[in-house]
Amino acid sequence: MLNVLRILPFYPVWMILFMVFKNRGIYLSKVPIFTFFLVRFILLEPFRLTELLLFERRIHRFQLKEDPIFIIGHWRSGTTHLQHLMSIDDKYATTSVFHFLFPDTFILCENWLKKPLNKLCKLLGIPYSFQRVPMDLDLPGELESAMCALGSPYSYTWGHMFPKNYPYWKDRLITIKDKKDVKGWLRDYEYLIKKFSYASGGKRMIVKSPGDTARIHELVQRFPNAQFIYIERDPIEVYNSSIYFWKVITREISFQKLKDDQIKRYVLDTYLQVMSSYKEKIVILKEEQLIEIKFEDLTNDPLSTISYIYSKFNLGEVPMDEMNKLFVKRDPQQKTVYSNTNEELCKIKETWSTLTTL
Repeated sequence: MLNVLRILPFYPVWMILFMVFKNRGIYLSKVPIFTFFLVRFILLEPFRLTELLLFERRIHRFQLKEDPIFIIGHWRSGTTHLQHLMSIDDKYATTSVFHFLFPDTFILCENWLKKPLNKLCKLLGIPYSFQRVPMDLDLPGELESAMCALGSPYSYTWGHMFPKNYPYWKDRLITIKDKKDVKGWLRDYEYLIKKFSYASGGKRMIVKSPGDTARIHELVQRFPNAQFIYIERDPIEVYNSSIYFWKVITREISFQKLKDDQIKRYVLDTYLQVMSSYKEKIVILKEEQLIEIKFEDLTNDPLSTISYIYSKFNLGEVPMDEMNKLFVKRDPQQKTVYSNTNEELCKIKETWSTLTTL
């Protein structure tokens, strides 16, 4: 079933204005960011409507050849790195930064808009702060973020845009329970998966959104033959990197601000909820549907880790030449060193101690 409201002129503009009303408004210092989003939606509205007119029914009728491969794991566990490595194989398609910024227009606009935007980013030295690298619109991106940019009311990313109301979005759409929310989220999620696969010529999708770690049961309802790759990282590293992640969010893309103690509470609560849900729900998966790997193994010996994934999931030959080219080109990235007080470490261990008993 299509979201019929999306055919209304300037639907994304009305949706973001509605979200401002629903989520306690915006901060005065965030007006420039909010204005940027509004201008983007207004300028690209003719392309959005044209893309709807030309492709909406085709996408709705399109059938996936295979259920997706879902990359799961808490935020900052290495999911993006794994997504990048898996997407090197041209048998698969995945979302890029360009796709999640322009999910409503990328079929019409990617061929002529992405290249000049990339050049502009390079000229201006715009960073992609989330990954601590220069901005490149071909970098991997999250499907959930694309849902938000599409104007779906069922994306938890609204909680990143309006972080004062993040607990509402987390409880509603990450640890998702209400049947109406499940239906709406799956409808919009499947629509985007089909759209990206359709645009790629029918390739199998590799989907990465960390919130899926808590939504395995719902995904298997819609995609019974889906496969899942779970990546695990040291919890203290995840905690510290998630703090950094939230600071980038509140600095660069959100419409509200958070204090440091609020960010720490969000990270602690989210990790506990997501990981508890994962441990409870993986029992529904068949052995051939789930692979669990460690971040350290992926970074220390990526070829062996990817080969293990390909072998267990029967994905064919590993594209070794392409993989090796990537590692030759790739600049060595220095490990970020974090420090925590003893009090903070005790708080983390106390909050997450229940996970060891699940």
